[in-house]
Formats: sequence, C-alpha cells, structure tokens
Amino acid sequence: MLSISKVSLNELKLFNDVTGLTEMEFLPISKARAISFMANPRAKSNENVLYQAHWNDELVAYLTVLPDTAFVNNHPVQFAWISGAWVHPNYRRQGIATKLIDTVVSDWNGMLMATNFSQITGAVFEKTKTFRTVKLIEGQRFYLRKTLLSSYSCYKHSNSYKYLVEKTINLFNYSTLTRKFLSLPKGVEIEYLIRPDEEIIQKLRLSTTNTLTQRGAEEINWIIRYPWLINGLLPDRAAQKFFFASVIPSFTCYLVKVFRDDELIGVLLMQHSNTRFTIPYYWFDDKTEIVMAKVILLHASKCKASFINIYNQKIINAMQELRVFYFYSKRRSRQYIAADNMVNIIGNNFNLMDGDGDSAFI
Repeated sequence: MLSISKVSLNELKLFNDVTGLTEMEFLPISKARAISFMANPRAKSNENVLYQAHWNDELVAYLTVLPDTAFVNNHPVQFAWISGAWVHPNYRRQGIATKLIDTVVSDWNGMLMATNFSQITGAVFEKTKTFRTVKLIEGQRFYLRKTLLSSYSCYKHSNSYKYLVEKTINLFNYSTLTRKFLSLPKGVEIEYLIRPDEEIIQKLRLSTTNTLTQRGAEEINWIIRYPWLINGLLPDRAAQKFFFASVIPSFTCYLVKVFRDDELIGVLLMQHSNTRFTIPYYWFDDKTEIVMAKVILLHASKCKASFINIYNQKIINAMQELRVFYFYSKRRSRQYIAADNMVNIIGNNFNLMDGDGDSAFI
C-alpha cells in the first residue's frame, strides 16, 4: 500500500540526525541539502519541505520543496520551488510521482513554481494539469571543451569509459588556448571575497530589485555559505545513496569585484561544479559586458570547466564577440512553470535572475 509522509523544516534536523540514516538503501535528501534547507532565511519552521512515498515500508519516491518569497507590487508572497523529484526505477509509470506532486500542491495551496527539471519530471507536471509555463528564458551554452558526461550525475552513475574518452579528447582544447592568450583589458583588476561586503550586497540588491524574488544580504550569504555540493575526491558513502549530486570532485564558488581604473564596474557570483560553470547573480555597469565576459571566460577555463551557461543577453552578446576563445555554442531555454494559484497572483510579467529557483545550488 502506498503512503505519503511529510517532513517539516522543524523536523528536518531530527530526520537528518537519525542514527543509521546512511544504512538506508536510498536517501531522500543529502546532509548538505538538509543543512542548507534549515539555514534558508525565507523558510518557516512549520513548512513541509520533504515529501516521501513508501510502498509498505520501502521508500520508493521523494520530492523536496524550497521555500521562497515573491514580491508582487512590493508585497511579499510566500511560495516554494519544487526541487529534487525522484521515483525508484522499479516503481515508475504507476502514478506515484503524480500523487506526490498533487500532495505538495494541496499542502502549499498551489503556491508553487519549478525550473531546471528533467523531461521526465516535466511530463509529470504536465500530467497533473495544474502547472503551466509562465516564463521561457533564452540563453546560451558556451563549450570550452568537448564533454560527454552529465554535470548532474552522481558518482555511482558516472561512466568510466566516457570519462576516459573525454580526457583523451581534451588533451588539446580551447580552454588551454583561452588560458594562454586571453587577458583582462588594461586597467582592469579583480578582487576576491569570501563573504559579500556592504558594497556587493548593495549592487546585487540593486540588480534584483525588479526581479520576482529580489535578493538581499541574508539570501546572498545563505547561497554562498550553504551550497548543496561538497568537494570530495573519493566516493562518499551517503552520497551514493542519494540520486542527485552532493559530493563531487570539483566545486568552487567565486565572489569577485571587477574594477577599471579603481572604479567598481561589476560584481559576479560564479560557480564551478565539475564540468559546468554558471553565474547565478551579477551586477555590472553599462558597456562593460565585454570585460565581464572575459572575467567569466578566464575563470571557467582555469577551472577546466567544459561549458558555461549564461542567460543574460548582454553577456551572451559579449561572449559571441570572443568566439575564438571557445569551442562552439548552442542555444538553451530555461522554462519556469507555476501552479494555477501562483499564476493568478504573479501573472507572467516578471523578471528573474540566472540563480533563481534552485539554480544557484545545482
């Protein structure tokens, strides 16, 4: 018999501290995600964030939600992003994922959004007849190296043959060319920070003022201090029981200020995770996008990232002017969907930043 259980934010710590949790066949949430969820400045302790489906006593599916706040006409509205839906392969195509999502929709009164989901999960959303697309953002993926591996695969799903082929292909690659010949323009300097200072907070708050979720000091510090990914060179016992990536060989967050002739012209929050390089949050002066593109390219190439995902059109245009420094590029679209109640409140006339949803964490 199928049963669905809920874990609130308040209960998540007790759940995460259960002795022998790693002895389970599958884990519904990683320790890093659980800690990050508990540190979420926009979450309330009584909100349910983890939903599990059991067939008798066996865990067969799970789904997490990430609480957030939308600002509609400067009025805060509580909602959540659906993130991390999974069903055991032996129990798929039996309507379990649909029942999980229906439970979450009911629990959150339809105040839900989602992005960064797979085609399979997208088909489940469509099947519920509750969600519809509210935003489709055009972006670009710039390849610095040839990649055969998925940046989202956890350790046990890695393909050793593809890994060796990729390494062979990339003995000579465009990222080497970039590191050797690309440089910052004269007078441009960067400054690294571990934590955002007041100037960074002010600039990122300014750049997100007209976005749906807006971001201030608490949110930026949370994203930087509580990532869902951990650096680890060897297989992690618990990580192999969690379907989504949690311990990976390479994860770094870069928070930089960009100066030209001692004047601040840009702020970039950049993330490198295995093959992927992203820029979740940013601010830059007009007509400085070429400088920002060069800073991004240099960091991504020195990290030996395979590709860069960008959804800011100005930076995309600047990257295209630097065509000699990457392999090739192709268009990407990021789809944002929302449940009916959420759509009725926010409509579809709103802006988003690259890191919105769970995009700043995965």
